Amino acid sequence: MQIHVVPTSFISEGKTIRGHFVIPCGPGPFPGVCKYHGLPGSSDQVGGIASRLAEAGFAVLTFNFRGFRTSEGRFSLAGEVKDAQTAITHLRESKYITDDWIGVFGPSFGGAIAVLTASRDPRISAVCLRAPVYDTLEFVQSPIFDAGVQDLLRTAPNEMHGFTDPQERKRVIEQLIHESKTLNPMNEIAKIAPRPLFIITGDKDRGIPVEGVRRLFAKAREPKELVIIKGANHNLSNPLAYEQTIDAIIAWFKRQVQLSVL
Repeated sequence: MQIHVVPTSFISEGKTIRGHFVIPCGPGPFPGVCKYHGLPGSSDQVGGIASRLAEAGFAVLTFNFRGFRTSEGRFSLAGEVKDAQTAITHLRESKYITDDWIGVFGPSFGGAIAVLTASRDPRISAVCLRAPVYDTLEFVQSPIFDAGVQDLLRTAPNEMHGFTDPQERKRVIEQLIHESKTLNPMNEIAKIAPRPLFIITGDKDRGIPVEGVRRLFAKAREPKELVIIKGANHNLSNPLAYEQTIDAIIAWFKRQVQLSVL
């Protein structure tokens, strides 16, 4: 299916949040999916899963959270949850989607945001997580987080606003630790039920260990499904694992839409 991309923006707590609708060509409306990126996530929020979902018949809203790339403001965990909820409103008010079904997709840190948002927002119909940050407090206090910060500063220092300033970076991390004590997927994931939950991860993921993902899954209530892809690392650099992961996500979303109309 052919797709087209429409730039968009919305206001969240006074900040302009910029992104895109990735839409199937042809008459709509379509089932909607809101995509929440990672920390910092790819600078290309249109390609990959967003385009593949649109090709499969979904209208996708993808955007940069406050403090990232083209959006205004500074990063915070609570701010991302607010942006995520406002994005659901923006997607619902668009002309592209059906009125009664919205899924959310969150990879990595976006997975934590998806859990925290869905636990608060009954408008969300289905939740899909890929290699999710399962415990925000454990994550920000881990060596993996420190290594990720250094990698970000080395390879993509402009992805987060103000992050190259040592004092600003210190403030952001201290605030993230503080907010993670209450905004934690481990404490929230059970609230998603009875809406369906799908978690997919890889057995070669060194950034988000599969053991932790299993802990998060155990705290969720039915209906839920966990798939572990052999050979998949955090960035899905194995082409076969990438395709298996994308295919599984699309198939799950399609199944949820079909079940919703029965």
